Amino acid sequence: MTAVDTDDAVRRLERLANRLRVVGPRLAARDGEAAHQVLQEIRAGLQRLADLAADADGERRRVVPELAAHALGDQVLVLGHDLLSPPSRRSDAVRAAAVQTFEELNRLI
Repeated sequence: MTAVDTDDAVRRLERLANRLRVVGPRLAARDGEAAHQVLQEIRAGLQRLADLAADADGERRRVVPELAAHALGDQVLVLGHDLLSPPSRRSDAVRAAAVQTFEELNRLI
């Protein structure tokens, strides 16, 4: 993956959050295993973001609470901004891993 600056990473995060605000509730309203599976994969991606932040800070990992689908956009914003701000605390590798997770989540939806 090519280097991504913090401003670009934030734009990608905000795009993902906006999409999750729309798609999350639609997935939750659907019946069937396919929609449930996508929601679980989104939540797993959120957990990866939290784990990345904990590892970067040398802290213990914590379980991300499973909030309602309409809160997924806000949840990814909190986790993503924790990873991306302030830039001096995070390495380029951490930012790149965060952006990779944002893109994986975007592909899911």
